[in-house]
Amino acid sequence: MENKGIEQAEAHLKKAEADLEAAVAAEKAADNEVEEALQELREAEHQHVIQFTVDGEPCETERREMTPDEIIREFGAKDPATNYLVQIKGNHKVSYQGKGSEPIKLHNNMKFQIISTGPTPVSEGR
Repeated sequence: MENKGIEQAEAHLKKAEADLEAAVAAEKAADNEVEEALQELREAEHQHVIQFTVDGEPCETERREMTPDEIIREFGAKDPATNYLVQIKGNHKVSYQGKGSEPIKLHNNMKFQIISTGPTPVSEGR
């Protein structure tokens, strides 16, 4: 009879140990999920909206870099094949003509102007 009690106690102990191992594994999984969520929060905090203008119109994006061609298409709704981008810095202008695929690091308050390379319509007058 005493052996049966010992066997039951040992079985109970083995079950408790297995339950403990499962709980430890679940805790590790939960810790990993918490760490992933914290990392997502940190990354989200670093994303912010960048505000700039294109042809005097306010624009915004969360992207840190864009090419001149992307800016022309997305914010100017024009064709980069017949237009190029110029950045206005006070009285100074930076032309991106011929550099449509080179990324520009975007910052708040940048000012861009889209310049047409095609013929300019002329009024015939009276």
